[in-house]
Amino acid sequence: MRIVDRPTIRSLVSLSSAREAVRAAFIAMSEGEVVAPDELAMVLDHGGELHVKGAYLGGAHLAFKAASGGFPQGGNAGFTAVLDADTGGLVAILDDGGWLTEIRTAAASAVSAGVLARPESTSLAILGGGFQAAFQVAALREAFTLSDVRSWSRSAATRERFAAENETRAVDTVAEAVADADIVICCTAAREPVLSVSALAPGAHVVAMGADMYGKRELADDVLESADVVVADSVDVTSRVGELAHVSSAARRAVELGDVLTGRSPGRTSATQLTVSDHCGLGLQDAAMAELVMKGLDQ
Repeated sequence: MRIVDRPTIRSLVSLSSAREAVRAAFIAMSEGEVVAPDELAMVLDHGGELHVKGAYLGGAHLAFKAASGGFPQGGNAGFTAVLDADTGGLVAILDDGGWLTEIRTAAASAVSAGVLARPESTSLAILGGGFQAAFQVAALREAFTLSDVRSWSRSAATRERFAAENETRAVDTVAEAVADADIVICCTAAREPVLSVSALAPGAHVVAMGADMYGKRELADDVLESADVVVADSVDVTSRVGELAHVSSAARRAVELGDVLTGRSPGRTSATQLTVSDHCGLGLQDAAMAELVMKGLDQ
């Protein structure tokens, strides 16, 4: 059994390889090739969260990830355990400190935008100013040729810091951020909606990934009700704990990202359609990152 440190992990996983691995995992899910249990999640009284997710994608390994965040005296943390698929024995601990969770989450947004946003998209709005927001900017820049990236968060200090660190244009309101934006990424910890449909431009693609536990919420009802195409990383999961848990009519017509990727379900069919993708984050993404690292170690 080996312990793989963060520098080694980061040397083996790039934004592009993470995106391709996550894309392949969603396709495998659509084709019935993934074994994945429900997530284990808990929230402590002081706001700290723990999420445990895992999956088996076929092949030599299965993996599960434990990630924490929101603890008052710490940032995001985590590790991934990799097991031998034949023996069940522990093969490796990926001591990534939560980095793999950040990059696989952003990779899913890039996969979603790649199949649902307009191919000529050049403008991005980021709602949120934390760790994940920075990964989202990097992942979308890697996937698209972006000329305008605007960012918003509730705190003016956070807005300015984030803009300086990530070369975005800080704006004071959500409306300013999303006006005429081709792609909108919501990655806040909000418990009340921050985005309404009236602020969105025709043809926008919205990825909502902050609501990963019941009680969190970023989208007003009218965003999902008005969307021409509603997609989820998992309709079952998002209908219970994501944005779709709040709008049952949207949940009933939602299709899965993997099915859009394989062509089993339609995605965008016109440039003016509003498309929305609801992501809670799945264990298959964590397993895909683990497999990516293990393959890199073997080369």
